[in-house]
Amino acid sequence: MVLALTFATSAPLLAQQVPDPILEEERRRQLEQRTNELGTLERRGGAPDPGPAQARGGPCFQINRLTVEGVTLLSPEELAAITSKYVPRCMQGADIQAVMRELDATYADQGYITSKTYIPPQNLAAGELTLTMLEGTVEDILLIDAEQQIESKRGERQLKTAFPNAEGELFQLRDFEQGLDQMNRLASVEAILKLQPGAEPGGSYVIVQRVQEDRVRGYARLDNQGSESTGRNRLSFDLEVDDLFGANDAWTFGYSGSENTNALSINGSVPYGYWTFETELAYSEYLTPLNALSELFGTSRTAGLKARYVAHRDQTSTTELNFGLRLRKSDRFINDLRLTPQNLTTFNLGVKHLRLGEKARNSYDATLTFGTTLFGADKDAPGVGSDIPRAQFFKINAGWQRQGALGQAGTLVTDLRAQWSPHTLYGTEQLSLGSFSTVRGYEASVATGDMGLNMRNDLYLTPNIWNFLPEEIAGKVAAKTQTHLFLDMGVTHDRARDVTEKAAGFGIGLSYYHKRFTLSGTVGVPLIEGNSFGIGDPVVQIRADVKTW
Repeated sequence: MVLALTFATSAPLLAQQVPDPILEEERRRQLEQRTNELGTLERRGGAPDPGPAQARGGPCFQINRLTVEGVTLLSPEELAAITSKYVPRCMQGADIQAVMRELDATYADQGYITSKTYIPPQNLAAGELTLTMLEGTVEDILLIDAEQQIESKRGERQLKTAFPNAEGELFQLRDFEQGLDQMNRLASVEAILKLQPGAEPGGSYVIVQRVQEDRVRGYARLDNQGSESTGRNRLSFDLEVDDLFGANDAWTFGYSGSENTNALSINGSVPYGYWTFETELAYSEYLTPLNALSELFGTSRTAGLKARYVAHRDQTSTTELNFGLRLRKSDRFINDLRLTPQNLTTFNLGVKHLRLGEKARNSYDATLTFGTTLFGADKDAPGVGSDIPRAQFFKINAGWQRQGALGQAGTLVTDLRAQWSPHTLYGTEQLSLGSFSTVRGYEASVATGDMGLNMRNDLYLTPNIWNFLPEEIAGKVAAKTQTHLFLDMGVTHDRARDVTEKAAGFGIGLSYYHKRFTLSGTVGVPLIEGNSFGIGDPVVQIRADVKTW
């Protein structure tokens, strides 16, 4: 009885120290998503080239008043700011063309690239010039594949979820870029846009060519990045299915396991124009020995819904808002003794901004998380102590990532994450450092807390590092390998223990690619041992990925 009570008292701390396989997989997936999303950000289409300006010369007409008809997208003040620069003036043909080009460019900069200015027949002797803006519309949207038009119900859903309510509206390039992004986010799809003149003045036929291959894919992964307490070697399988419902939807069914862990997950997403709706379901279990007579067994069930909305996009940036609700239920047992279960329901509100600069890509994000009492969540007792984990809590997470060239050495990717909370948090909500997705160089978590920050730096070296090899061999090696150096560091503070912990590590990594197979490995060296500076033993981590079909 004394033994059971002792374990029951220390169980919360023990559970905090045992890594939930779903949490680490979630961190890895979020890191890959941030890096890939920023890495694929490219400059988008802008105003079409209007061609050479008309040479000055010819007759000159005294114009005292300039009127532009058909303008609905510019305010009177915006329109006047353009026209007032040209009148009153004696205008030549080049001057008239200049104001038309500026009007067209103003529309195009806002994404209305098919809107054009025209000169209707008129007599300029009265000193008045009238221009007409023909605002371009979407006359029809056609979906084709590599060979022919697609006219099935499935094709209609693919168009509807990417370009809702676009037909008959003004042609807005940003809307169609968003729809193309929703299609191209599927790994099996390559979609492009073509425009053809419509039957009506100002109308356009929008032709979406959507080619899809390899809609169902399977992946297997073997690595030694697990924890010592639950099993170092891990085996994972992922099944990815695109267009399961023919709505540009994407689904991933995953399993990962080690000697003493199992985890199952389902992640899905469905777009609708500027919105993307996501869902997740996950189950995990772990077993870890406490001593020769006792072991801790835990299970975790997670369900979540998330909505993302692109609030703004232009040629070089996007700004996204996101809202999420997540339920997490955890059970723990010491031998046959069931400990107090944990039921948490959280609401998330976040913002993310991606920007493409001249020298680097940058992303910024921030998320507010609130612990609620919804859906049977645990309720904090009145007057709960400051060192007791809270179910009704508040925390802020923020991040920054930069990708850019570092001279001639290669590409430097810096990923900074920070967390702050005024409350003591459960382990599932804490910041944990000492893993492949946080601070490398360690075999297990060495720093955990309610607040803290960590920074990862990866320098992906240029292929020139292989120039010492014969030219023919160097080219083949550079085409199939990627070498990088890394330096990670971080610090956490745990409110309940009133402890500040640090972690840092550096090392080198090498990846080899061959058709369906990828082999990657890192050698990391910890720079902090026992919360003190000192070089520790190197940690070798290897991962093998194969695309099974």
